[in-house]
Amino acid sequence: MKYLINTPYISKLEKKYVKNVLSDGWLSINGTNTKIFEQKFNDYIGTKYTVAVQSGTAALHTALKTLGVKNGDKVIVPNYTCVSNISAVSQLNAIPIIVEVEKKSFGIEIKNLEKVIKKYKPKVLQIVHVYGFPAKNTIEIIKLCKKYKVKILEDSSESLGAEINNKKIGSFGDVSIFSIRSEKMIGVGEGGIICTNNKSYFNKIKLIASRHAPFRKKNDPYWKKYYVSGEGYNYLMPHLLGAIARAQIENFKPIILKKKTFIGKYYQKIFLENDNYCILQKASKEFKPAFWLNAIYFKKLNKIKVRKLGSFLNKHNIEVRSGFWPLSEMNAFKSVKSFSKPISKELFEKILVLPSNINLKKKDIQFFKKKIDFFLNSK
Repeated sequence: MKYLINTPYISKLEKKYVKNVLSDGWLSINGTNTKIFEQKFNDYIGTKYTVAVQSGTAALHTALKTLGVKNGDKVIVPNYTCVSNISAVSQLNAIPIIVEVEKKSFGIEIKNLEKVIKKYKPKVLQIVHVYGFPAKNTIEIIKLCKKYKVKILEDSSESLGAEINNKKIGSFGDVSIFSIRSEKMIGVGEGGIICTNNKSYFNKIKLIASRHAPFRKKNDPYWKKYYVSGEGYNYLMPHLLGAIARAQIENFKPIILKKKTFIGKYYQKIFLENDNYCILQKASKEFKPAFWLNAIYFKKLNKIKVRKLGSFLNKHNIEVRSGFWPLSEMNAFKSVKSFSKPISKELFEKILVLPSNINLKKKDIQFFKKKIDFFLNSK
């Protein structure tokens, strides 16, 4: 494909740090670059503690376990999100309670949420910020969860750099996570980040993500190194990926600037709402998106015609992505479905995500629109 959904931004800095790691010969966990990355990420988000791990899914699993989720516990998950949000719950033998989303930000719908909380008494609720846009009801949902003593896991995987009331996404939850796969706002290939302001949670995260082995400090006796005090996992980020992550966060300013001030804004400008399509997700004074991805909603097309349009764009070297497959439609996971209107199914069937990488120019986005308009007008 000539026009990719996203591409990693690789500079001389990544090459420099990777070369240094290879020269030093230390490739495993607890590398200097990873520690520097974690601190710089903290400084950017505004949290106290950060742990870098090997994937966003590992981050979700560790975060849920840190919040005390165990066999039989209930966790609220929005219907329109990555499958990792439900698979991480199932991994702990907990019960996902799937709640529908609203159409303005694709964030979890607050309308009937209090009834759901009262009925199922969940331990954790996942707030997911989709495509770089802050979930519309984040503040109200957090207040509601505090009222009923439900913990918040904030999934900010797609929204690094977004803000609500000038406060960074990822600083609202009891624990928050990010994905730093290659196509995310910053990417290392595969990676995840867990953030918190709670020192007790931080210590637990570190323990769980390092095989639950408590005697790994520099001054601990060598013969205690492989003793474990509970169920843990080999999740910590290796030094080689930490080197790339450090360079990525140090290079983040031009990435987020171009996403916000050019690509996202130009999509909003050129795809003005008409009888055929619109962009549902919008920026506001309160909600400042990162514009990780740009999704076009086709009002009149059914799912078959949307898929034909997607295939047509592919043939013209334009990579597209469908909307998320609704979690409620996946039979691979045992879950409780708690909603009426199937909003996620509608979004899945009527959305195409278009290329949003930072190398795009105005003429490229104009080309996408031209091809879409041609297809719609020829049917």
